[in-house]
Amino acid sequence: MTLEELMNDASQACIDERETYLIMFTEGVNGYVCRNDSAAIESRALFKGTYRECQVWVERRGIAIALQVVLLRMAKVTELNDESMTGKEILKRIARLL
Repeated sequence: MTLEELMNDASQACIDERETYLIMFTEGVNGYVCRNDSAAIESRALFKGTYRECQVWVERRGIAIALQVVLLRMAKVTELNDESMTGKEILKRIARLL
């Protein structure tokens, strides 16, 4: 597996996770987050806050899933298997944009 393939897999997992949530406005800049299904009502909200706080709540879940994919599959990427690489060096490699 290449680093590019790993990052594509992580990105797809991030998108899939983010799309499982729906942010709804209530009043003003406030909103709430529900699962993206037919029961998207405020009483079943997973999170309530400003619209921006709701966006951050959803994005954090997407980032967490992407990082889990990287952690689970990084051993398959030759470029990341140098035992002398520090965590910071690994993050630099996976964070660079193509």
